This record gives sequence, C-alpha cells and structure tokens, in this order.
Amino acid sequence: MFKEDHTTCKNCTCSWPNFENLSDEQLDLINSNRFQAKFKAGEIIFKQGSPTSNAVFLSSGIAKIYMEGYDNKNIILSIVKPRRLIAGPGTYVDNRHHYSLAALTETSACFVEMSIIKNLVHENSQFAEGYLKDLSSKSLSTFHKLVSFSQKKMHGRLAEGLVHLADEIFMSDKFNCHMTRQELGEFTGMTKESVVRLLKE
Repeated sequence: MFKEDHTTCKNCTCSWPNFENLSDEQLDLINSNRFQAKFKAGEIIFKQGSPTSNAVFLSSGIAKIYMEGYDNKNIILSIVKPRRLIAGPGTYVDNRHHYSLAALTETSACFVEMSIIKNLVHENSQFAEGYLKDLSSKSLSTFHKLVSFSQKKMHGRLAEGLVHLADEIFMSDKFNCHMTRQELGEFTGMTKESVVRLLKE
C-alpha cells in the first residue's frame, strides 16, 4: 500500500458524497488515516469471511461485489465504481465481510479504518444520516435484485442486467463491460451456457 500526496480527500473528485457532511477537521482526519492501493483486473480487494477492519472507497476503475455460495457458485450482488462506500453489514454484527470484492478493471482503492468511520457516525448526525441513507439504498437494490431473480424469466434478467450496466455503470449504450460470460451469469442469476445462448438469440 502507498499513500498519495498529490490528492487529498478535500480535492478528490471521486470521494464518497457523504464526506461533504464532514467538517474540515474531520475530513483531515480521514485523509491523514487514508491508505491507497492499486489492483489489477481480477485481483481480490477483500475476501468473504475476512475482518471488516477497513472501509473501502474506489478512486478509479470498477469492481464486483459477490457472495461465494455453495458448490463454488457465486452471485454478483452489484458492480461498483468510484464515489461509493464499500463496507458490509457485518461491520456492526460480527466484524466479518459477508461478501468479496474483486477488481474488474485496473482499480485504485482507498482504505480507511472502520473505527474512524464509526466514531464519525457517533460525532456527526448529518454524516450518520448519510451513512444510513447509503445502507438503505443498497438494501433496496438487493431487494429488487431478489425480486428479479425470483420472478423474471431469463431474457428479462439478462436485459435488466445489461440496461443497468449501460445506465448506471458506464453511462452509455455502447460499452465494454469487462465481464466474462460466467460473470454475466452470476450477475443475472443464470448459468454461463444460458447467457451465451440468450446473447446469440
């Protein structure tokens, strides 16, 4: 890991929007305890089951959040890009990550001790409300994904996944999704073979 000295949390264009609710002193605290690392495509940023010692913020690139299920079958819960807090619900339950995070492209990520984030939640009510809104938004996204998996047919799930990538991640109808057919299947709740067949159709 290394710390960049040419970019701070105050002038970073990829910082988590909730940091706007912090005072300059609190933002300096985040910045002085921030460490940054680069990851190649496919590298694990953190592993399911590992301790939730740090909050993660992508400063460049995109990554996938996925749960490792039974029989080596994974489910991609979401694709993430910069300006998002990545810290699982296990932080307040058992201090364990309940999903893994891996880079889909060359990625740079900042790490901040979770204890600092927790202290700021206690000290700053606006920051705490922003934190709760962030968690609530992610929960709603997971609920919608559950409904899609259980009620939509395969064509609908694949279409929904591709539209999400176009509208929410790449902001364009033409994009290189940086995902394999296997990963598209894990993202849309189907097998690689089904994805290949549907794309051909």
